[in-house]
Amino acid sequence: MDNNIKSNTSFWSEITEYKIQVPYYQRDYAQGRMDGGRIDNIRKVFVEELFGALNGQNICHLGLVFGSYNENEKVFIAVDGQQRLTTVFLLHWYVAWRENKLNDYKEKLLNFSWDTRSYSSQFVELLFKIQPSNNVIDAIKTNSNYFSVWENDPTVKGMLTMLEEIESQYSQNDCNLCNSLFADNCNIQYDILKLEKDSDGKTYLKMNSRGRSLTTFELFKSKFLDKYNPKCGHKFDNEWLNFMLKKFANSDSQFSDPDIPFMNFINEYSYLQLKLQYGSDNSNDFKEFTDAKVKGELTDVPFISFDKYNCAFEGDCLEYFEKSLDWICQNYENIKLIDDELRFSGSLFFIDSIIKKDNNLHFSHRAKLFAAFKYAEITGYAPIDTELYKKWTRVFRNLVANTEIDGSNIGGIYKAINKIDNSNIYLYLSTNGKELSGFNQRQVTEEISKANQIIDEIGNIRIYDGPCTKEDGSDYQTWEEIIIDAETLYFFKGAIAFLFNDVNGRPTAWNLFDTKLDRAKLIFDTNGLKKDFLIDALLCLYSYCDCWDDQLWWSHKIFNGLATTWNENILTLVDRNRNYQYVYASPVHHILMGDKPASEIKDNRIRTLANRSLIEYIIKHNENKKDMYIRWPHDALYFCGDKRGVLLSHNDRNKVIDLMLKDIRFRLNNEDVKIPDTNLLWGFDIDMTYKEQEKTIYFRWYREKNNQTYDIYLMDSQWNYIPRPYEKGTEEGDRKNYYCFNVDRETQNVVEDIIENLKSEQSEIDSNK
Repeated sequence: MDNNIKSNTSFWSEITEYKIQVPYYQRDYAQGRMDGGRIDNIRKVFVEELFGALNGQNICHLGLVFGSYNENEKVFIAVDGQQRLTTVFLLHWYVAWRENKLNDYKEKLLNFSWDTRSYSSQFVELLFKIQPSNNVIDAIKTNSNYFSVWENDPTVKGMLTMLEEIESQYSQNDCNLCNSLFADNCNIQYDILKLEKDSDGKTYLKMNSRGRSLTTFELFKSKFLDKYNPKCGHKFDNEWLNFMLKKFANSDSQFSDPDIPFMNFINEYSYLQLKLQYGSDNSNDFKEFTDAKVKGELTDVPFISFDKYNCAFEGDCLEYFEKSLDWICQNYENIKLIDDELRFSGSLFFIDSIIKKDNNLHFSHRAKLFAAFKYAEITGYAPIDTELYKKWTRVFRNLVANTEIDGSNIGGIYKAINKIDNSNIYLYLSTNGKELSGFNQRQVTEEISKANQIIDEIGNIRIYDGPCTKEDGSDYQTWEEIIIDAETLYFFKGAIAFLFNDVNGRPTAWNLFDTKLDRAKLIFDTNGLKKDFLIDALLCLYSYCDCWDDQLWWSHKIFNGLATTWNENILTLVDRNRNYQYVYASPVHHILMGDKPASEIKDNRIRTLANRSLIEYIIKHNENKKDMYIRWPHDALYFCGDKRGVLLSHNDRNKVIDLMLKDIRFRLNNEDVKIPDTNLLWGFDIDMTYKEQEKTIYFRWYREKNNQTYDIYLMDSQWNYIPRPYEKGTEEGDRKNYYCFNVDRETQNVVEDIIENLKSEQSEIDSNK
């Protein structure tokens, strides 16, 4: 097959000698499709690669194009690669047109065509009639020979989109690119695989020895072996391919061919190496590798320049690739058994997810893969020591599960893991654990503390002699045993620092671990707080909060008993601006020690919230699991999305209403707004009546206007706002036009003042009827 490959050719050298035709049976031009996501990004990156090559920054190798030559007609029929060839043709046309040299190259460029597609062919011909302009799309669409109906053709539409992208990037480059582009030695190159002589191209589906189309993996392998001539070359078709076939391409798999998972692994490995070597905080760096979910198509999808693979395999990386893949092939079963034993429920085995490229593939799997590679490297790629690797896996399971990992921090995580120099992860944590940057630092601190409790100063496993016992009633032998059991309880997922934190959140109170663990088992289950403990736990939680802004207003949350709430917002939440201090260290400490609620609460808002009757009321009204938030105005508590709740601060309104209700002339329109055993009212708009003799005045306490006053609006008997007479034509929703007056905060004669204002406003209404 190598004898049929023409290497490192340029588009200009080919089109100078041959006409290039895209045959009728090819799909539409897809690289110009717009989807607002992956395809747009691929197009942008591709054009960046092309311009980078023209400016001498790199060699842009487009991979393998294959098709048939008709020497009699001097025609090359592009069986595969038509997408890239079309993009490169558009680049040639645009640069020549922009630099007013189109006439110099027109004759040869017209050798490119989409065969038998009338709109596409006509559009290409039109391009050579376009006059110079500052905007290529305007120049095309305002030409008298342009027909808008062409845009119904996906290929024409795609070409317009690609030209727009080319133009947007051309303005950022030097405007003298013709010399480097229209050259046989252009930095934009590709290889051509020639089909049998004068083939019409329809036989390409059975072109190789296995009777199917050439896969992306085979194209990569050809270039890879040609470039590096590695000693491991034979493994591509033997050990490694057999491993992929056995594990990922059998009859029970979504893959019928081992090439696909093999290419998935190569792309993931390449991404790993590039992030390790060149990674930045830009989450889009090398994103094409994570997007390249190979489906077995040919080389058009996905496009990844081989230059980037060069960076991933240069130097020692090639040897690292061989040893790492050998290690996975030899130890896969043991790796999986250990991962299955330790993995948290709901997560997937990282190797399978990566090689299969499941829809549930996360950056967490990539972090676990590199951690496994690092263990292999440290242990000299020897067969797995089960006990040693279990410890390693458990630690990284916890770190990964409690860190939000994405493209912006995965490079830093790779580099931190790469610094580890001891396969005994406990010893490493106890001496150099603080160097594990990238991961959630709260969890790193926790793993260091646990490692120091599991082993003593000389590295021996500590014996556990406390009162806690296993579920079957047997005794724990070591601290490692009890810690591992605690990590897998309920919804904890490895984050259990709350069991050995002191009241200030310092991970030093191992003497309290037994008490807190027993209490945790009593009040929690897999769903979160048990119903019987919900009110007491929330009451204790709120009462021991000592900073409204940091603990309640900052989180905007009134907590419930759900597992997600306690796992993400209470037991593990830290303040990164305060050296990763636990936000709820003191409240959680008191809950797990079984303490009663705090007796003294200085903050009026917290004191209002830490009320058993209010908490019972909230729980009852929150049975549909709607979230409740502390939000504006002025720290009002309400259901998310529902404009109703209770005011926690500036409660003079409630005090004033209490005073009013002692007067028999005042009544609440709805007695249900009273929250039992409190002076709190449920709702921001409280409707009331004032009745004196036969006259009834209807009015509404509106939600707080500001910190000093409240608005009271007069209403009609149907509880509609009453507009002032000279404003009848205004929009009804304009509140400033309703009858209203302000009430200052509680004063000595506030009720009398309200009565006077109500009568005065009502009198004005009556006089204007």
